[in-house]
Amino acid sequence: MAKKPTKTRAKALAVNTLPPSVIPGTNVVPEAVYRNDRHPIGSGPWNDEPDKFAWTDKATGYPCVVVRERGGEYGAHVGVPPTHSLSGFQSEAVPGEISEGLHRPVSSAEPCERDAPEPISICHVTEYRAHVPRQASRSQTEGDDAWWLGMTFDGPRDLVPMRASRRLAAERGETYRDARFAFEQATLLARRLFDWDGLGDAQPSTLGSRRDGEAQ
Repeated sequence: MAKKPTKTRAKALAVNTLPPSVIPGTNVVPEAVYRNDRHPIGSGPWNDEPDKFAWTDKATGYPCVVVRERGGEYGAHVGVPPTHSLSGFQSEAVPGEISEGLHRPVSSAEPCERDAPEPISICHVTEYRAHVPRQASRSQTEGDDAWWLGMTFDGPRDLVPMRASRRLAAERGETYRDARFAFEQATLLARRLFDWDGLGDAQPSTLGSRRDGEAQ
């Protein structure tokens, strides 16, 4: 279970809710966009990128969240409903076939981080929750029963912005995995998870955990 953040950590979090423009490199309008204190220091391809954005994948109906890790690299996450055969599985128990074709294997598996600050949490995000104080929206989060599976882009050939050796990235052949890349990886993971349960021709609107504030 996710641990409740300390008051010090919550206070230190620099939060900005950004206008929901399109996800960089796509025509997809996110449900919420944030900047937070994990934004990389110094100039780079991350300058105009958000630190967290969330959307619902149209092809599968699964919620997706891309959020920065502490090193400034992105992580891409997909929520599956409690009826999914992999719901509740730890990352090491997820079949290797799910990760085939992905840049990085599935390395995280967890329930909604309902007690984490919104700008860094891995959980359902809706337009409603993006524009109200967290206290007012907490009751909405209680209904998130999705199981979140994801990966981070901090592999041997990935540029991690806040890593001390960043200046050697070019010599090491490291590449920064940007917002569009993270979006594409989350979308591919959603498709893998969707197909795993043989849902290829099902209606996306009937899939996934209910959206916050919607009746089941």
